[in-house]
Amino acid sequence: MRIVVVGAGIAGTVTGLALLREGHEVHILEGADAAACGASHANAGLVSPGHCFSWAEPGVMKMVVKSALGIGDGIGIYQPWSPALIKWGLMFNRQSKRERWLANSRAALALSAYSRDQLFGQSTIPRDSYDGKHTGILYLYGSDESLGADDAELLSQAGEAFQSLNADEVLECEPMFQSSTIRFDRAIYSPNDGTGDAARYAAAALKEAVKLGAQVHLSEPAVCLEQSGSRITAVVSNKRRYDTDAVVIASGLWSRGLLSRIGYNLPIHGVTGYSVTYKGPFSGVPKAGAVSIPHKIAWTAFGEDRIRFTGFADIGIPHRKRIEQQFDALTRFASSVLPDVKRFEPSKWVGQRPMTPDNLPFLGRGKHENLWLNCGHGAMGWTMACGSARIIADLIGGRIPQIDVTPYRLDRFS
Repeated sequence: MRIVVVGAGIAGTVTGLALLREGHEVHILEGADAAACGASHANAGLVSPGHCFSWAEPGVMKMVVKSALGIGDGIGIYQPWSPALIKWGLMFNRQSKRERWLANSRAALALSAYSRDQLFGQSTIPRDSYDGKHTGILYLYGSDESLGADDAELLSQAGEAFQSLNADEVLECEPMFQSSTIRFDRAIYSPNDGTGDAARYAAAALKEAVKLGAQVHLSEPAVCLEQSGSRITAVVSNKRRYDTDAVVIASGLWSRGLLSRIGYNLPIHGVTGYSVTYKGPFSGVPKAGAVSIPHKIAWTAFGEDRIRFTGFADIGIPHRKRIEQQFDALTRFASSVLPDVKRFEPSKWVGQRPMTPDNLPFLGRGKHENLWLNCGHGAMGWTMACGSARIIADLIGGRIPQIDVTPYRLDRFS
């Protein structure tokens, strides 16, 4: 089949590559001038089933309301206040009921673990091409915190290995904390999780796709989809028209606007995140990726000369002062955890995660029989990318995917 993949972020490039390996003719359209210029560009780099649980958890709305009233420091909410945002917030609130949170977290864990195993189990893209490491991730807590009982049960039910560490064992696992001014008294270590640079992986996947015959069209955003009856007949870019047998929408936050023109109403909203990347040489780098749960900040090393810290969540478009405040907090935290980074000026990045109310992506057939969705992965795009691509390739090929795709269906909110 002739298939057009819209989007060359981590989801689009990996999906295009998977379809090429199935023998399809693939065209990849991307509005930017390179791969992974959106949410995939400078994210945390964690492949983290060990902490993939839905953000719409019980009690989260109290924190959101306090933030909206300016009396809390959790999730920021910024203008414009649109009907779409209000509707998204109400849907998010409904997903925060305990039974929904458990169901959504199980679905996120199933896809994340499947995807991680796809990523680290293949050898087509060498790990050194994207600074990949399969050395586990530390999920860190202070003295009064620990892994929740529900979290532990979810991991156990899914067969995910994890170890509870005390303060001494944390230091043994990550000796660099000896110099940290922040103390971590407890941790969960998930040995099967890993790290890697999503943008470099996307670039490597795109290069491999070109070798296999993909036609890549950069600086060429999809403008509209032509339809006839229940089928999409062509994708029209700002430069030309592409007749197609099938279309995969994998353009993250931009998927919502493109599909709205043919009657779709995807509840995907932008949630802003921040990262700072330091380039060495360093006296040493972290052995494994890590997340400080109370600080909501993650970090990882890419090779021996880059360390990235990523964190926070602001709904909408934050103002300049807020962005400066978030970067100040991020750099202060980085220098407290790894004082060595103070010697270097970081590169800063702000990006918008394409979030759904339940924090699960849309995966599968759309309302048109030859239109397929692979979008809305939120903060887990890198973790879920390879599994999502495999699922789309299986569905287009008429095969039943290895995991149940019902939780990711288009009509689940209706």
